[in-house]
Amino acid sequence: MDVDIQQQSLDYIIIADQGSESKEKNIDLDNPPKISFCIPTLNNEDTIDACLSSIKDQDYADIEIIIIDGYSKDKTIEIAKNFADLILYDQGTYGSACQTGFKHASGEVIALFDSDIIIPHKTWLREAIRYFNFASNVSTVWPLLIAPPNSSLFARLYQTNLHRIFIEHRIANKIGLYGGGNSLFLRSCLEEIGGINPSIHWGADFEWAQKLKNLGYCVVYLKDPVYHDTMRTFGLFVRKQFSGAKTFTKHGFQFMGLSFKDIFYEHFILGTKGMIKGIIIDRDVSWCLYPLVVSARGFAYGYTYLVSMRRD
Repeated sequence: MDVDIQQQSLDYIIIADQGSESKEKNIDLDNPPKISFCIPTLNNEDTIDACLSSIKDQDYADIEIIIIDGYSKDKTIEIAKNFADLILYDQGTYGSACQTGFKHASGEVIALFDSDIIIPHKTWLREAIRYFNFASNVSTVWPLLIAPPNSSLFARLYQTNLHRIFIEHRIANKIGLYGGGNSLFLRSCLEEIGGINPSIHWGADFEWAQKLKNLGYCVVYLKDPVYHDTMRTFGLFVRKQFSGAKTFTKHGFQFMGLSFKDIFYEHFILGTKGMIKGIIIDRDVSWCLYPLVVSARGFAYGYTYLVSMRRD
């Protein structure tokens, strides 16, 4: 089979287009492993049906779906019961919910997915697991995330346009951490790092990605995307920025593997270039909202930092 693969820094990040043939044997493709989807939920009735339906529709024989719910008050659990093999409850952090699911999972491959992820085609999972065999030290298959079709302008700007240019810049310059949330993991690798830290909420995925990197594992970046139905509105984006800012005040950007200079360049240089190209050349009006992204993020992080300084 012809392959189209670009490798950058084999010790950590591999970019692989759909269609790679396997070279190592972390998993037996003739006897595909069980895959456990561990999905934390909290009042996600608007996205959970599409998420779980897309998993159930996969052309893959052995799938386990585990829901870890924070005691939702809407119809999340009512919907999840139509799909889930196991429903657990955990009111702790995001990291705690993921660890609870991981402890109860029985699969050789663990999919730590958010409740707003939609797998777009039936063969995605069967094709994605082949990348675990690309190198002997692969721990993670990490897909490109894009907004679903017909998403709002803001979702398209943030989840498709910005996410892609920031991620591809980081990969090209070998900065940052890859393969945190919304990825497939070998169970044995997660066990080797002691599972998932239950004390961390925002940023738990960066911590486990850092631990895997420290042990010498690498990540395959899969350009066959999944849909991430998040940041539907500007208001949702702003609220999440304040959550992220709280983690920043404790750890700085280092927990993401980035410096302040990296963040500044992405938002004020790379993002501005993307906006100019997007508006003038691509005729994508979603880029007109980019100044709002920079302003809101800057305000949330700046305000939270100043409040923390006053408390100290």
